Amino acid sequence: MRRLLLIILAFATLQYVSAQADTAGSNPVRGLEYHKEEPDSVKQSKVRYFYYSPAQTKIFEMYLPQLSPTGVQFYDSQDELNGNYYLSVGTMGHPHLALFSDATEPLGLRLITDRFPCYAKRLHNVRFYQTRTPYSVLSYNNTLKKDYVLRAAHTQNIMPGWNVSFDYKLVRPEGDNSSLYAKDHFLDATTNYFSRDSRLQAKGAVIWNSIRNNETGGITDDGYFTGNYSTNYAGMPVYIYDLQTRHNDLALMGSVSYSLVPQFERYRDRDSIAVIVNADSTVTYDTIIVTDTIPAHKPHSLNAGTFGLELMYDRRKRVAVDSTMWREYSARLFWTNDVYPDHRWRNPIKLTLGLQPRYIFVDIEGDSNSLRSWLDPFARVEVALGRGSIIGEAESRKSFNSHGTPDSRFTATLAYPFDSARNAVAEIKAVRTARTPDLRLLHYNQDLSPVVTSFVGTRFHYKDVVDIAVQATHYNHNTWFDTTLKAVEGTTPFWLYQARLTTHLQWGWFHIDMQHLIQHSTDTTQMPVPQLATKNSIYTDIVLIKGVLRAQIGVDIRYHSLFFSPNYDPYTGLFYHQRDAKVGGYLWGDVFLNFQLKRAEFYVKAGHINALWEEERKYFSLPHYPGQGFGIFYGLTWNFFD
Repeated sequence: MRRLLLIILAFATLQYVSAQADTAGSNPVRGLEYHKEEPDSVKQSKVRYFYYSPAQTKIFEMYLPQLSPTGVQFYDSQDELNGNYYLSVGTMGHPHLALFSDATEPLGLRLITDRFPCYAKRLHNVRFYQTRTPYSVLSYNNTLKKDYVLRAAHTQNIMPGWNVSFDYKLVRPEGDNSSLYAKDHFLDATTNYFSRDSRLQAKGAVIWNSIRNNETGGITDDGYFTGNYSTNYAGMPVYIYDLQTRHNDLALMGSVSYSLVPQFERYRDRDSIAVIVNADSTVTYDTIIVTDTIPAHKPHSLNAGTFGLELMYDRRKRVAVDSTMWREYSARLFWTNDVYPDHRWRNPIKLTLGLQPRYIFVDIEGDSNSLRSWLDPFARVEVALGRGSIIGEAESRKSFNSHGTPDSRFTATLAYPFDSARNAVAEIKAVRTARTPDLRLLHYNQDLSPVVTSFVGTRFHYKDVVDIAVQATHYNHNTWFDTTLKAVEGTTPFWLYQARLTTHLQWGWFHIDMQHLIQHSTDTTQMPVPQLATKNSIYTDIVLIKGVLRAQIGVDIRYHSLFFSPNYDPYTGLFYHQRDAKVGGYLWGDVFLNFQLKRAEFYVKAGHINALWEEERKYFSLPHYPGQGFGIFYGLTWNFFD
C-alpha cells in the first residue's frame, strides 16, 4: 500500500510541475524530465507560436498551431484566407481586391493599400515561435498547368527561451494569357528570447519579398472570352504585352523590453522522493525532485512596469513603367504596467503609453517627397469590469510638412466573456479615424482632405462554432481613382452597412464551414461593394485508421452578387473605379479529396468544376480579366517534429 501511495504521489507531483510549466509558457520545467519517444500529438503541443505585438508579448497568448484539415482551399487565390475573401486579376500571386472592407485597422501612413495580402510577408503576419521540440514543414502544390507553390519552414529553440525560425515560400503560376505569370519569393527569419522569469524579452525579424509579375491589361473585348474564342490563349487580344512589374521589399525589426517588477516564477526545491516500482520481477528505481512555485502577490495598477524599445526599417520598391521607392525609419518607446505573464492574475487597470518617432522618404515617378513625423503618441487603457473589460485606445500622427490637423484614431471596446475560459465572448466596438489618403493618391492630387471614418459594430463568437458581426461605417472625404487614374475626393458623406457570419457546423463526420457577407453602400460610386458574398465548404472528415489515416472529401462553393468591381491598371498597379462592366453573379464550385497519413497531408482538387459544362463563359474575376477555368490541383504537406 505504501508503494502504491508513493507512486500516486509521484505521478501527482509530475502532473503539478507539468501544469505549472504549461502555465508559464516557454519557461523550462525544473526537476525530472523523461527523454523518450513521444507521439506526434504530444510533440505538436510543444510547438507554440504567436504574432508580433508592438507591446510586451504575454506568454500565455501563445497557442497551438492548427493543421488545416481543408488546407487545399488556400491554394486558390480567390478563396478565403484569414477571414478575408478576395477577387484577383485571375492568377495567384497577382494583385487582389478585398470584397469586405475594414475601417478599423491601426493608424499608419501608407504608400498604397496592400495588393498581395494572400502572399506577401508583413510584420503583422509573420510568426514567432517558442518550441520544446524542433518543428519543420515542407509543402509542394502544383497543377496540370505548371502552377506551383513551394514552402519550407523550420523553427527550434537553440536554448531555453531562445528561438530561431525561417519560413520561405515560392509562388510560380502561369496564367491563361501568354504574358501572364508570376515568380514570387517570400522569406522571413525571426528570433525571440524570453528570460527564465520573462522579465527580459527580445524579438527580431527580417522580411524579404521579391515579386516578379508579368501582367496584361485584360482582354480588349469581352466577346473574345464569352464567345468561346479563347482556346488559343496566346492569340487572345490584350491591351498590352510583356509588361513586367517588380516589387522588392525588405523590412528589419528589433525590439527589447524589461520588466522592473519581479515575476511569479520563483521555485522552491523540496525533498527528493525515491520511487521503487516492482512489476513482473523487474525492479525500477527513479528519483523525483519535488518543486513548486511561489506565486507573486496580486498585481497592482501602480507599479514600475515594463519598458520597451523597438527599431524598424522598411523599404519597398516597385519598378514598372513608373518607379516608386518607399523608405521608413521608425522607433517605438513604450511603458506598460501590465507586467505579469501568468493568466491567473488580472491587473484591474492596464495602461500602455508610448511615443513613435518616424521618418519616411518617398520617391514616386522621380518626384521625391520626404515626410517626417515627430514623437507620435499612443495610449491604451483596459479596465476590468468583473469578468469583462472596457478598452480605450488613442493614437495621433502629425506630418512635419503638413499644416492641417494631425491624423488620429480613437477606439472604445466593451468585451464580455460569458465563461471563464472565454469560449463565448460578446463585443461592442466604436472607432473614429482621420487618416491621410494613400501617398499615391496625394501624388496625383495634393488637395485631398483626410478621410474621416466613424465605425460602430457588435460581434459575438463562440469557440470556432460561430462568429457573427454587424457593423456600420460612416465615410466623409472618401478618396479613389477614376477611370482616367485621377485622384478624386467624394463631396458627400455616405454609410456602409455590413454583416458577417462565419460558422462551423458538425454532425459526427459531416462538416459545413460557411462564411456569408452582406453589405449595403448608400453611395456605390464612392464605395462599390457586392451586396452578397458567400463561401461554403461541405465535407466529410473520416478517421480510417485511428492515429494513422484520416480522409476528407467535399466541395467548395463560392458566389458574390453582381457589382461594379474596381478595375486593375497594370501600368500603375492601381485599382480604379469604373461603371461600364459588372462582375459576379456566378457560382464557382470545387471538389477536393484530402488524406492525412500521420504527419503527411496530400490532396487532389478539381477546381472550378462547373466551368466544364458552361455554354457561355461568364467567369470574370475583375472587369476584362477572365477567371481561371477548370483545373486539377494537387499537393503534399509534410510536418516534422524532431
